Amino acid sequence: MHHHQHSKSTTQRNLFVSILLNSLIVIGELIAGIFSNSLALISDALHNFGDLLSLVLSLAAVRMSNWKATPNKSYGYIRAEIIVAFINSSALVVIGIYLIYEGVERIINPGSVTGKWIIITAALAFVGNTISTILLHKNSKEDLNTKSAYLHLFYDSINSFLVIIAGIFIYLYNWVILDPLFSISIGLFIIKSGWDVVLETVNILSEGTPKEIDSNEVTSFISSFPEVKEIHHLHIWSLSSKMYALSVHVVVDDQLISKGYLIIDQLEKALKDKFNIDHPTIQLEADLSHEQNDVIKINSDINSVK
Repeated sequence: MHHHQHSKSTTQRNLFVSILLNSLIVIGELIAGIFSNSLALISDALHNFGDLLSLVLSLAAVRMSNWKATPNKSYGYIRAEIIVAFINSSALVVIGIYLIYEGVERIINPGSVTGKWIIITAALAFVGNTISTILLHKNSKEDLNTKSAYLHLFYDSINSFLVIIAGIFIYLYNWVILDPLFSISIGLFIIKSGWDVVLETVNILSEGTPKEIDSNEVTSFISSFPEVKEIHHLHIWSLSSKMYALSVHVVVDDQLISKGYLIIDQLEKALKDKFNIDHPTIQLEADLSHEQNDVIKINSDINSVK
């Protein structure tokens, strides 16, 4: 628990530093893009502005996930990170489409571009984005919210690097066509990365089975326990990107409640160890087939006597 809280504190600090760096990048690229008439720089500035908003949302989501559970919010606000990740990744897709649109427009209506300003500004943006990416790299493995923020910054770094390359060729050879072409390629790259996270968040919000877990394997695993006669109504879903829940009905022999509790405890620990399922809800049902057979036999005897 202490490690978890320390990790969240580190994530918040790194997100805050990234927000400051991105604010400077947005202002610098926008001014330089206007003066140099570079679509690539202006596009990158708008992209970074979208990322800046997403970083602010990510920081808010991390803070919200620390809020305590209430009677009306029994799981607290752990799904805030999923909602923000969905917004961030959706924003990536929209930004990517916009960059492609602007790139095509610039190809149709080309303009003069100053390569020197592009190189200097994109280089500074590359340094800032790289620092932010390094800060969030470790935290990105912990939840989808931070992962989406990390992806924003990672692709910003690639974006800035490509803009530097375009600036060099424009400065040396006046290849102004590279400005919109790089903008289009960046847009396609961004759409692909954003869409992957969109699909993952939609699966969680729609209560889909986590992609890391095979429901058939879980069924076979539970059924392999000698005390288990049958299982049904198995449901597996995600509460957050790293917190899984399960509910299932398990049929066992008719027995004392205390013995049934031991079976539940054994199954819960096994599911946690093998599948990392944190919130299993297991409902035991007694196998009454023997009693039913006895009732049928008694009724049959009665009928035969009559």
